[in-house]
Amino acid sequence: MKKVNTSGVTSLANIDVINNPYSLNGDEVLSLKKWAGLSEAQRKASNFLVDTLYANGKKPHHFVAFNEVEDKQGISFRDFVCKTIVEGYNDANLVKLWVSDAKVLKTSDVVAQKGLREVVRKDYNNLKTALTTRINQGDNAVKAKPATKDILALRAIKQALKYLSEVKEGYEGMPEDVKALKALKINIKVMDNK
Repeated sequence: MKKVNTSGVTSLANIDVINNPYSLNGDEVLSLKKWAGLSEAQRKASNFLVDTLYANGKKPHHFVAFNEVEDKQGISFRDFVCKTIVEGYNDANLVKLWVSDAKVLKTSDVVAQKGLREVVRKDYNNLKTALTTRINQGDNAVKAKPATKDILALRAIKQALKYLSEVKEGYEGMPEDVKALKALKINIKVMDNK
């Protein structure tokens, strides 16, 4: 069998291939941590959104299907939710593409619009599924643990520092108070993940 020389081979990301695929380099570790943080933030935001929708009386039947033609109120709600999802992507071009009439678009834009509509449809249906799951789980839904007393104290100190920094005309001894608040050991010893 002929031996293949792999020295100088690069991966799709234009970086040198590592010899051990079971190890992570520094860039991979940083990217993995960033991805995990985004994943956790997304999970928390999803739970908060679903709990908020549920608390405000939204039910899965309010999220009508995309082929619905009779429920005018449901269609209006669906269209508003989808438009809001697109606005949440923070890209003005996507918003324009979403509201454009397909008849006036170039062929490439029609293809892009269809792709965007599929992504939004998936997000919309995922939201409906998450709401259904939340209702089925009832009070057993995963919720953030309540903050401990020391974390609440830390938050109060941070809030006090924020308020004091916004004061235009302070009082006598205010700099010493700020310095004292910043010097408290709670600022170093207690970690608040919020």
